[in-house]
Amino acid sequence: MRIAHLSDVHLGYRAYSRTNEYGMNQREHDVLQAFRRALRAIRDAEPDLVLITGDLFHAVRPPNSSLLAAYGYLSDFQKSRRNAPLVIIAGNHETPRVAGSGCILALLKHLDGVQVVYDQIDGLEIPALNATLLCIPARGVPDIERRILQPNPNTRYNLLLLHGLLEGVTQLTLERPIDRQKIVRDEWDYIALGDWHIYQQVAPNAIYAGATEFTSTNIWEEAGEPKGWVLYDADTRTHEFHTIRTRAVYDLLPIDAADMTAVELNQAIESRADALGDALNGAIVRQRVWNLHPDLRRQIDGELLRELKARALHYLLDLRAPRPSTGGRAYGQTPRNRRREPTHACRRVAPVCRDLPPPRRHRPRGVYRTRRTLPARGGRNGARLKRAGNSLQFRPVKAGVGYN
Repeated sequence: MRIAHLSDVHLGYRAYSRTNEYGMNQREHDVLQAFRRALRAIRDAEPDLVLITGDLFHAVRPPNSSLLAAYGYLSDFQKSRRNAPLVIIAGNHETPRVAGSGCILALLKHLDGVQVVYDQIDGLEIPALNATLLCIPARGVPDIERRILQPNPNTRYNLLLLHGLLEGVTQLTLERPIDRQKIVRDEWDYIALGDWHIYQQVAPNAIYAGATEFTSTNIWEEAGEPKGWVLYDADTRTHEFHTIRTRAVYDLLPIDAADMTAVELNQAIESRADALGDALNGAIVRQRVWNLHPDLRRQIDGELLRELKARALHYLLDLRAPRPSTGGRAYGQTPRNRRREPTHACRRVAPVCRDLPPPRRHRPRGVYRTRRTLPARGGRNGARLKRAGNSLQFRPVKAGVGYN
């Protein structure tokens, strides 16, 4: 059985402020085109089964443009495959926080041959392929520790689909990684993994297909990594990674500006960009500059930056101040023992704030106020705080008004 595996498409992803000739965000259009190229390549490979392991959409409520395009692409894709099996599981991006609010993937269940799992761990049987699929969407990951995950002995092929990060895949994660021993076992014919945007083979039968475009929160760590999909043979347990064309992403070598003059810095920025040649046109580029003194920052050639930003889809000049030395501090950092002087607005409002009643959580139980009042200075009447525009005004009121 031949399996086509792709993941983390992130349809509806938007970034930067560039739009195409149709008014669509350029990065949203890039993601759609990458998905379309992947579907065409998979169609030509004629696999028996297609798997999408999570994050088909970038958000719980994706833009209508991406939603309509995705439905049309998948509908044509299934017709060209004569409605052969296509299984999709939900990732964390398209899974709502409240389970009862539904999932956008349920819309795709109306397509012939498409099966979707988005709520909990579920098993699917495909009699035409004599296969059983154990699907673990993002919402089902917390239940892995309480479940016994085992293949079906009554079918020829047993596949496991998971959207989550396994132990040892990356050290930088905000979530608890999944126990590798619970998932990666030789008894599964194939383990299709999603959520990690870089293609990686975890075991001979376990593979992260990676993303189809650069859509993670830190695309610079993925710069130079190929994007594509996996074609896996369940009988021989061999696979091929097929790359697809994406928007170019370049993370240029950093520039150390500690001992540079303004002329030397501008020349270094220009030479790094010129080294790309025509590849700079329409690309996503980052140039880091380390140990940049504030005085030198103001002397960067603005005309050069405007030219680079006009050629690239997105050009990021990442300027970083000198690092603190031993016993010192970075430029722009206020010493801890120095008290900052309040601004003009703070000096004007500070006397008022001191006389305001404490927050409700600090008041004695049973004491509440419906309106904030301020005691008048030197008098028995109070003053009610009234906001007019961006200024504070006071209006005398009777003493005691404002309490329940």
